[in-house]
Amino acid sequence: MQILEVAVTDRQGLHARTCARLVRIASRFRCEVSLIVRDRRASARSIIAMMLLAASVGTTVRLEVDGPDEVDAMQEIAALFDAGGGPA
Repeated sequence: MQILEVAVTDRQGLHARTCARLVRIASRFRCEVSLIVRDRRASARSIIAMMLLAASVGTTVRLEVDGPDEVDAMQEIAALFDAGGGPA
């Protein structure tokens, strides 16, 4: 299992466009990808579940990736957050 804590840096928070990019990334891998915010967990394959986390700018998000291709998945998701939610 890969675990990483990242901060939401986009001034709009974890919004629909970023969530859609996360769904696209997570769907390409066989591993399970979860986002945890304030003890609330969401699958990265569900745009609605991620948006319900209501992660605003400055929020810390815990990423948990578990499965056969977890390293590659974590690298791509971390790159998305590092880019501030920009193009992945």
